[in-house]
Amino acid sequence: MKTFLKTCFLGLFCAALPAAARGADWKFGSSINYDTGKYGTAVRTNSLYIPFTLKRYYREGDLSVTLPLLRQSATGQITRVGGRPMLVGGGGRSVETSYESGVGDILVRGSYILKRDGPRSYDLAAAGYLKLPTADESRGLGTGELDEGAGLEFGKELRPGLTLLVNGYYTIIGDPDGADYNNQVTLDLGVLRRLDEDLALTLLYETRSAIADGSEDAREIGGNLDYAAEDGNHYFGGLLLGLSEGSPQFGFSVGFSHRF
Repeated sequence: MKTFLKTCFLGLFCAALPAAARGADWKFGSSINYDTGKYGTAVRTNSLYIPFTLKRYYREGDLSVTLPLLRQSATGQITRVGGRPMLVGGGGRSVETSYESGVGDILVRGSYILKRDGPRSYDLAAAGYLKLPTADESRGLGTGELDEGAGLEFGKELRPGLTLLVNGYYTIIGDPDGADYNNQVTLDLGVLRRLDEDLALTLLYETRSAIADGSEDAREIGGNLDYAAEDGNHYFGGLLLGLSEGSPQFGFSVGFSHRF
């Protein structure tokens, strides 16, 4: 299965490359993301996650690399997996809360459009994903192992200005020494509502299966407001509410992106 997913990811990348000659462009973006929760433990974990993403657009897909900075309170029970805080075990390094900071795991993601037939039909894309273990696992900032996944992303315009979004992903979680993590299934269901020409609202429900036995699946709902400014930049802000112990209880984000 691991070889299969690697092949899928590389295939998506190679399929997108020929499109570069037909007119590709770039986007740079960053955001500040804060979340807090107990995740079924007795101690609250507060996280500040700041990703920097460079994306290349092609005619039939895109490829992006994300380098994040991370600061979080830590007892050794919660770590970042694919940019999300998750319970990875009941045994922490300490019952006392300390703060750790550093570079997080680098994320590489590509997508390839399988079908795009205009507003009255639907859009379908295949996605591939790699998490490179650049975070320091000894400080609770990552697992120290490679993760890899693939999925499908579906969108259909229900009526002008309102689009249905359905995404599904399967991720193979790398196992560090002494751990046996479960692979993860992620499902998203939401809508994108265009409020006017420059303003769009996205509402999304997401569920992620737990990677550690005995912990609860993550379930959360989030909203994101995106504004396209006259200078070509996009500015956005979002809120997140956890619906289970596997998710943060609350989170918010603010950020921007510039396409060039």
